[in-house]
Amino acid sequence: MKRFGILATLCLMLLGLSTQANAQKRQDIPDLKGKFVYGGIFGGGMSGNYLSLSVSPQVGYRIFNPWEVGIRGTYSLQCLFDRQYGNQSSHYIGFAPYTNYQIYKGLFVHVEDEVLYGFARWNHQNSDGIWFNTVFAGGGYRQYTRSNSYVFILVLYNLSWNTLPREQWDTPYSFPIELRVGFCF
Repeated sequence: MKRFGILATLCLMLLGLSTQANAQKRQDIPDLKGKFVYGGIFGGGMSGNYLSLSVSPQVGYRIFNPWEVGIRGTYSLQCLFDRQYGNQSSHYIGFAPYTNYQIYKGLFVHVEDEVLYGFARWNHQNSDGIWFNTVFAGGGYRQYTRSNSYVFILVLYNLSWNTLPREQWDTPYSFPIELRVGFCF
C-alpha cells in the first residue's frame, strides 16, 4: 500500500507538471497509431565466473507529448560458474508498469513498479520461487534520432533497497542505483 501511495503521489506530481509548456519543440502526435512507443533494453555482462543477461521489451503510450505511460516486460538470467561448489543460476521474469514525463529538452523523470518472480537452480536442483516487488524512481535523457525514435539513458534509485541482510530484501538487486540504456521508436 505504501508503494502504491508513492506511485500515486509521483503520478500526480507529473500531472501537475503537465500544465507547463513543453520546452522541446516537437509537434503533438495527432493519430492514435503515432502515440504508441515500442522498444526496450538488452543487457549483459561477464566478470570472471559470473554471467548476467537481461531482456526487457517495453510498450508505451504518449497520453500527450511530454507524458508517457506503459509496461515493460523483463527476463533476467544470472549464472555463477563454480567447479568446487557447483554451478548456480537465477532466473527472474516479470513486468513493470511505468510512467515518465519529459521536463526539458530530452530530460525526463521516471517512476516504475516492478514485479518479478525469481527462482534459482543449484547443482541440478530447483529452489522454491519467490516474488519481488521493487519500486524505482529517477531520471534520464532521451536523444531523438528521428521524429518518433530515441535512445535513452536512465539512472534510477531502488526505493525497495535497504541495508537489511540480503535474505530480508524485497528486491533481487544488489545495489540501490540502476543504470539502463535502451532504444524506442
